[in-house]
Amino acid sequence: MSPFARVNPGDLIQAQNLNQVVGSLNGTSGQGVPITQTSVNDATNYALSVQNLEVTNSRALNVLKSDGSLLIRADVNGVNLGNTTITGPTLTVPNASIGNAKLASDVGRASLLTNGGFEIWQRGTSGLTSAFTADRWQTAWGAGASMTVNRDTANADTAGGSNYCAAYAYTHGSAQTNVYNTVENVLELRNRTVTLSIRIKCSVASAIRARIWNGSVEVLSAFHTGDGTYQTLTVTTTVPSGSNALYVGVALFVSGTYYLDNAMLVVGTQPADYVPLHPADDLARCLRYYEVIASNSGVIATAQALSATQFQAMLRFRTYKAVTPTLTQGATQTLNAGGSPQAVTATSVIYADIYGCGYNNTVASGLVAGNATNWSLASSGQSIQAEANP
Repeated sequence: MSPFARVNPGDLIQAQNLNQVVGSLNGTSGQGVPITQTSVNDATNYALSVQNLEVTNSRALNVLKSDGSLLIRADVNGVNLGNTTITGPTLTVPNASIGNAKLASDVGRASLLTNGGFEIWQRGTSGLTSAFTADRWQTAWGAGASMTVNRDTANADTAGGSNYCAAYAYTHGSAQTNVYNTVENVLELRNRTVTLSIRIKCSVASAIRARIWNGSVEVLSAFHTGDGTYQTLTVTTTVPSGSNALYVGVALFVSGTYYLDNAMLVVGTQPADYVPLHPADDLARCLRYYEVIASNSGVIATAQALSATQFQAMLRFRTYKAVTPTLTQGATQTLNAGGSPQAVTATSVIYADIYGCGYNNTVASGLVAGNATNWSLASSGQSIQAEANP
């Protein structure tokens, strides 16, 4: 071996001079210049720079464990850390080596919620006071509480890419009020851990928490701080083996105005940022539970007259319902043989299932048995609806 050449911080050296580098780092007499902190604490000097001049051997560094297995290897293929290879901007890891606990919130995952973004409002967009508001979101009031809900654009969580949020103007009573979204496929989630994340904006401290309820046990997140900005509240729980229900949303404890947006429910311990569905997919999910068959003065269906006073109409739902729906309707009418409107004086459901329904309707007179007729809503503001909530 040839004598060692002088090696200074930042110099390229050949592999056979590595001992001299070690001696230099230690300050060994006759083996280079000891490296001071200031010599390596700049943009150009380094404690060690190695150049491999063997064109047929790409390895620059091998570090082995005590049992001889690989700890670190640096070569032309990248840096291998035993079971992880880093090659430039690409990180290659063994299959199934990243568990859910190591995921960041921005790793996209499928949500179990319907209308988690509060984008679909089939029941109306303002002044809502009934249990259902935005599609699939409903309210269970505490004793003495009241609330008015509006679809809101000005306060939507635009940082999360939202068009609308739900604005809840809430007056507290003597017990907490719950706003929730019902998860249908509970049996498939038994013994699994699930995590809810929801964006909330309010100016009242210690007033609202994210909530999961499995029908018997309630799990709550920390409170929103009430600083007037959107915060992400999260809560995690394991669905019991015998659970038949799963409700996720928020619990309200103090009067105030609360803006809810961009909720996600995912399998695993790590919360997920909201990922919007395509609008067609989002609406299709909502139609599984609620459908406006016709509204205002729209045609409901083409029907057949059975006699001068009765006609029947069969309806197919746009989407198969989760359960046999409850049907409601406003005032309706049909056309007599001469094309004049005839008010429906009585109506009854003759069948209903998850696929569709049938009606028998009565008018005073004017129909011809066997003729077709159009069944429609009688005036603006009327509707016929199918509500299917498992």
